[in-house]
Amino acid sequence: MLASERERLILKYAVHQFIDTGNPVGSRFLSKKLPVEWSAATIRNTMADLEEQGYLNHPYKSAGRIPTDKGYRTYVDNMLEIEKLTEDEKSIITLAIQEIANDISRISEGMDEILYHCSRALAKISNELGIILSPRFNLCVFDRLDLIRIAEDRVLIELRLKTGFVKTVVMDIRSHVSWNDLLSISQILNERLSGLSVAKIRSTIAERIKDTERRFDHNQRGLVQLLIQSADRLFDFDKTNVFNYAGTNNILSKPDFTNQGEVLSLIELLEDKSGFIEVLNAREHQEGTLVTIGTENHAKIINGCSVVTANYKLGDVTGTVGVIGPKRMPYGKIIPLVQYTAKALEKMFNEN
Repeated sequence: MLASERERLILKYAVHQFIDTGNPVGSRFLSKKLPVEWSAATIRNTMADLEEQGYLNHPYKSAGRIPTDKGYRTYVDNMLEIEKLTEDEKSIITLAIQEIANDISRISEGMDEILYHCSRALAKISNELGIILSPRFNLCVFDRLDLIRIAEDRVLIELRLKTGFVKTVVMDIRSHVSWNDLLSISQILNERLSGLSVAKIRSTIAERIKDTERRFDHNQRGLVQLLIQSADRLFDFDKTNVFNYAGTNNILSKPDFTNQGEVLSLIELLEDKSGFIEVLNAREHQEGTLVTIGTENHAKIINGCSVVTANYKLGDVTGTVGVIGPKRMPYGKIIPLVQYTAKALEKMFNEN
């Protein structure tokens, strides 16, 4: 906790100036920026106190000081002035969503493209990395399935979630089943499975329909057994977790990331996707905007970064929007940008 108003003001301006310039901040420089008249010596002594308390760091003896993770955290939590997005910035986000949303009849048809263009818009406005994770469909409530014969030995399985998302799978079958057979099977399965989460269905489907065997004839039972055996694949919506990012060049051009090995490792983490999906999944239950700075990020490879995220809802499940960049990012601009994007996505998905 900062002991005085002087410490608070000097820390605020030191962090703000370092974010703005990227150069270590000295007492003489601050004396020209502060709204009060304090001598360079007074400022220097206060900065030394802030360094002793862990808010600032002195990278070189002859240089000024830079914020620590603790300094950034205090600045973001207690001193940050949130900027307003311009109308042009808002329109970049809304156009990225609406141009595609207007041309789709259901969410599953255009989600990848919407999230791709939205991540590009985030990167363009923030000049950082824009990251977006689709809603976590594996946690969705299951609505119904439809079985449609498309050939003598092939069936199209259409799995619909309460959110409106639809997954289709084509399955080869051995037994001959009629259109009425498919209708009967789908009706019975829907009676037992509708209203459950897809994750629950994957783990309990055999148990839930085992006492329905007497309602099926020989051919029908063969298809039902095939559906049970294929449940892990059919009800696996984890693979529909779409992770998009854009703005790699923004990171490569930042003077903050001079260690080429760290930059390449970060890019590998993004391209692997599963690693970064895990990072974002840890934020699934966050409320409002979450800002993690430096070592607050659990993945070691992003300990030199800050991550700003907000969740958006599609029915009863969430997706995540965010920006990743250096700790020296302009938080006052990034936070409202992420919030606006999350709200715009939530509005679009729940209206379609």
